[in-house]
Amino acid sequence: MIRKLNEEALINVIWGATLLGGGGGGSLQSGLDMLESYKKAHPEKAPELELITYDEMLKGEYAAVTAGMGSPQAIVGVDFSQYAINAFELLQEMAKREGKNLKYSIPVELGGFNTFVPMLISLVKGIPFVDADGAGRAVPALETLLLHVNGCATSPLAMANDVNDKITIELADPYNAPLAEKLGRDVCIEFGMKSGLSGWMVSKEDIRDRIVDGSITLVEEVGKVFRNTKDKAMLLETLAEKGIVEAKVIGKGKVEKVFTDMSGGFDYGYVLVKGEDDADYKVDFQNENLLVSKGKNGTFTPLMTVPDITCMYCIQTIPGSPVKAGMPVSNADVKEGMVVGIGAIKVNEKWFKDENHDKKWWTVWKEYMDNIKYTGDNIPFDHLK
Repeated sequence: MIRKLNEEALINVIWGATLLGGGGGGSLQSGLDMLESYKKAHPEKAPELELITYDEMLKGEYAAVTAGMGSPQAIVGVDFSQYAINAFELLQEMAKREGKNLKYSIPVELGGFNTFVPMLISLVKGIPFVDADGAGRAVPALETLLLHVNGCATSPLAMANDVNDKITIELADPYNAPLAEKLGRDVCIEFGMKSGLSGWMVSKEDIRDRIVDGSITLVEEVGKVFRNTKDKAMLLETLAEKGIVEAKVIGKGKVEKVFTDMSGGFDYGYVLVKGEDDADYKVDFQNENLLVSKGKNGTFTPLMTVPDITCMYCIQTIPGSPVKAGMPVSNADVKEGMVVGIGAIKVNEKWFKDENHDKKWWTVWKEYMDNIKYTGDNIPFDHLK
């Protein structure tokens, strides 16, 4: 059913998408800043877009993702509007050459930044926004998208910066997401670690069968709970009690150390938390949270890996931080001294279709798990006590 998302609903979506981004997908504040920039640039109309289900797409019509590619740290505080619009308009030109009718906008993933970027396209262009996304979480690379895992074509891709320097990527094998990722990262680095990216043209059948539908409605509900729950120490528990997502609290405590190394278009690092239960918690990330572990005196036992979602949210802020109690936090936001909750959320079941029985949903993560020195097997949400 077609419905309108007004400003209040858009803010709820940004909040909820930040939580389900699992540390990546951009910060909540980046999404809110883009919304404010849009309002200032368009004072004549209220920010409102049309949300549709995949059922309402017509045969022969396509939706495409538009996102920000690069280091989350480099994107913080940047008005990304023109990056996004330039990339999408370039893809529209490419779609016409292929005889495709590109009529809808869709998020590549969930996150405070990357879920709002395609919303900006819908607001500016006046095109419908599809209630779905390409991952059901945030991911570090094109080949780790659910779009790729379940067999959607990556190419053609369009990339642009704010002054409309632009690059097209058209692959002989349109499903070669790893090559598209490498080419895109090189362009992104030359664009100053941040670039607009548009691509992954999908049909209604692709959305129905291969990626996550209903995700915008879901994160809107999550955001509403986070914004309206008074007890900021019980946010994830409230989500679970309401049955909005399958979620568990892993631990709560004070952030003792945040280590981040920005290179190659990624933020690499880890967050150490001293738990209220006197245990130590470690979250390893490459843009997104990849692994959460529990231990003592520097020895840790892995608890859960991707693709299930490890998230963090602020329970008690630190002086001078724009992050307030109750806000979900990305890895670009978390600071030493902040009291946080570490949570686990079960990822959408479409991650585990495994039609070819090759565990592609896990093997696409191996390179990124190797980067954090994890050589074990997948540890799913259901293994948490």
